Amino acid sequence: MRKQSIANIAGISLLLFGICGTLSSCQKKAGEVIMEKAIEQSTGNKVDIRSGGQNVTIESEGRKIEIQSNLSGTWPDDIPGDVPKFTYGKIKAVTRSDTPEGKSWSVVCENVPGNIIKNYETALKSSGFKTILTTVTSDEGEGGTVTGEKDKLNVALMTGNGNASLSVVKEN
Repeated sequence: MRKQSIANIAGISLLLFGICGTLSSCQKKAGEVIMEKAIEQSTGNKVDIRSGGQNVTIESEGRKIEIQSNLSGTWPDDIPGDVPKFTYGKIKAVTRSDTPEGKSWSVVCENVPGNIIKNYETALKSSGFKTILTTVTSDEGEGGTVTGEKDKLNVALMTGNGNASLSVVKEN
């Protein structure tokens, strides 16, 4: 249930983050209050939201989600070093989550070439991950998913149509 609550918080916050991004600076405080109330009503948990510039932080019951956008292609330096850097395309957004169960990162990229899924699987294997690869070829190119597991680290990459989403989970 807790994992579902944090997923609900993340989904709602991403939607509302876009709405609040269009508000002026004095209205952002009102936007934060609206977001907090909406999340609190949907989860039943007390929520604290802070935004600054293009970043939003949501905290609730020992859990923390940080959403950053427009990072100009910066790889998160706090991702564990065993995880190979995803160097294809341009980083569009990063989401971090810190919970009692562990930490997670999500890196969203655009302008990603269609034939890199096998390359990233090779990089995971070279770093000691056990992997599972699924490729999909269509008129729009090649994409698919690769997952990797090493000790308490789980990595999942999904690519297609010039976009990629990389998720990293480090269990405590």
